[in-house]
Amino acid sequence: MAIDYTSIDEVVNDFQLMIDDTSYDKEAHVYQLRLLALQGLRELKFDVEQVVKTIEKTVDSALLTLTLPSDFVKLLRVGFKGSDGNFHALGHNPNLSLDAGVESQVNHNPSHDNDPNYRLDVGKKFGVGGGNNNLGYYRLNRNDNTINFSSDLAGKTVFIEYISDGVSDEMPQDHIIKLVFNGQDEEGISDGTELRIPDGASEYRLITFNIGGAPTGSSNIRISTGDNDTTVAQKFTDVVNEGYPEKRIAPYSEEIKASNNGNEVTLIYSNSSVVPSSASGSSFSPNYTDSSSGNVDNPLTGEIQLVQLGSPGSRPMVHKFCEEALRCYIYYKYVQRKRGIPANEKQMAKRAFYNEKRLARARMMSFSKETALQTSRKAFKQSPKF
Repeated sequence: MAIDYTSIDEVVNDFQLMIDDTSYDKEAHVYQLRLLALQGLRELKFDVEQVVKTIEKTVDSALLTLTLPSDFVKLLRVGFKGSDGNFHALGHNPNLSLDAGVESQVNHNPSHDNDPNYRLDVGKKFGVGGGNNNLGYYRLNRNDNTINFSSDLAGKTVFIEYISDGVSDEMPQDHIIKLVFNGQDEEGISDGTELRIPDGASEYRLITFNIGGAPTGSSNIRISTGDNDTTVAQKFTDVVNEGYPEKRIAPYSEEIKASNNGNEVTLIYSNSSVVPSSASGSSFSPNYTDSSSGNVDNPLTGEIQLVQLGSPGSRPMVHKFCEEALRCYIYYKYVQRKRGIPANEKQMAKRAFYNEKRLARARMMSFSKETALQTSRKAFKQSPKF
């Protein structure tokens, strides 16, 4: 996120730093402050920031619908992007059916008597003329949380511009990979065998298997002669999670945790940036070698399987122009609900919030004198002068 935004957690932390023994909000709990911060963020997003998001989705061919995003508040425009780079909007039709699966009961053919708008004595539909949108039509369906489209938009990709509440966050997902180990007794692992597993810093982490001897680090897996596949998997799991406590060697990584079921090990990456972004397929090549004998020994059965490709997610953020207004909102709403606080203190908190909100709105306005002049001159064309 750009530097012009601040996370809600930082705002709450800064607010707590300002609390002392003389403050009216000295008994406020962090969960109360966070709840008020999220409520204030919604209000500022609606009235001041009005964050406009654009998404691209494909209309369902059978249902003629698409699902609204979780942070949707208000629909602005639906349409296509043209070759001229401009947005070409669809038409809004309040009479569009909200269920594409219902069988039609009225024939749309104007020459048919079933059409209630058709008049035999007049010979045409009343009030129907030009002005139709040849791109198609849509209608918002709040009950089903969808947008419904006319039949000529089936299977097409449309752009949607909407106002976001700025609060509904996407929770981060962990990366999960799976490794199935061979055993030393199967001659799958010999002394000095190296294994590379995905890592974000250098795109792989080097693991070395050694038979006997003292460990030199958490990337050094010590196994014994005759260890089967389950034992190797268990030793690998222990080193990843715990390191070597008796040697005061730290765990493999604080952001990677391992669990094993037999010879199958599952690695969970809590930091989504750890696994390289190039890992978009269903498996990784483990890239194993034997550095001591020069032979290629396979410590794994098959490739490293990608179980889940994670995502960093997003957290609620507030623009720096609105940061002080949000802090004032937290204090105003907290003292407003307290009975033992003087009325003039509540009134001062209310005035402070609305003043900061007014300032934030003025700072967020992007309309300038140049924009006004360009808009006013847009309709005028001068004749060419030779």
